[in-house]
Amino acid sequence: MGAKRESMKIVPPGKKKCVWMEAGVVSYKLCDNNFDCSTCAYDHGMQLKISRQKEAIHLPPVESPPDKFTETWVEKMMMLPASRRKCRYMFTGEVVRKICPNAYDCGSCSFDQMMQARMQIEPLSVRTREIAGFELAEDFYYHDGHTWAKVEYGGRVRVGLDDFAQKLLGKLKTIDPPNIGRELRQGEVGFQVRRNGETARVLSPVDGIVSHVNERLLDHPEVIHESPYEEGWLFIIEPTRLRKDLKGLHYGEEADNYLNDEREKLFSLANGDLRLAADGGASVKDIFEELEGENWAKFVRTFLRT
Repeated sequence: MGAKRESMKIVPPGKKKCVWMEAGVVSYKLCDNNFDCSTCAYDHGMQLKISRQKEAIHLPPVESPPDKFTETWVEKMMMLPASRRKCRYMFTGEVVRKICPNAYDCGSCSFDQMMQARMQIEPLSVRTREIAGFELAEDFYYHDGHTWAKVEYGGRVRVGLDDFAQKLLGKLKTIDPPNIGRELRQGEVGFQVRRNGETARVLSPVDGIVSHVNERLLDHPEVIHESPYEEGWLFIIEPTRLRKDLKGLHYGEEADNYLNDEREKLFSLANGDLRLAADGGASVKDIFEELEGENWAKFVRTFLRT
């Protein structure tokens, strides 16, 4: 029984401990809100529970509930030596080493404001892994239409084309991003790209309102081909039903399996018309170069789902 209880506390690959677990207040809870406690329903619920239980301490004794909490995660973290008070950006993996100097009051933290300003302009570097000859970025969510979604601080979502799509489309001539303020729907056309007279429409991975666009791509669309997960991001969206949308996307091992299936489909559809490497994609840098007209359009419809 003890072994089973311990196994339940193992953090799955790609997941991270909630700050309530990091602080030792609860035995097991994974973060599903990118450490943005200000918009987290679980954090709000725990804060309310602890507030009420603190008030109950001053009332006549009653039977104690089995899950009685008396300190918040911030209070617990502040009990630690200063050298162990990790900044939230250490939790997210966006910095290697940073100690919180501001009692976890991110709203008034100059470092947090600097990080926010930086992320509005450019995403931080990401780790990738190769699956079936194509790269996948870790901790990203993937839509069936080969767009990716990266959940960032504040609940916003950064969107781009995955490595499979950029190799299918090749070096683009023009990108037509959505206008700022436009409302997008998951699974509906969010933007389009053009090359040599051919147009490909691309689906949005989540619902929401577009808040930022990567203007660099307007003059340098080739950046998507060179850096699909970092410099080549497309736009940032303020989601309207994020948790529900994420359930419809591929993540972690599921994303690996999905890409393997797409690679097999690519082999099947190519049927001799496309020269593929033995690994299924590593040497295929520009599928557009090898397919023209209706043939290329067929591939776009099949893999971008438009």
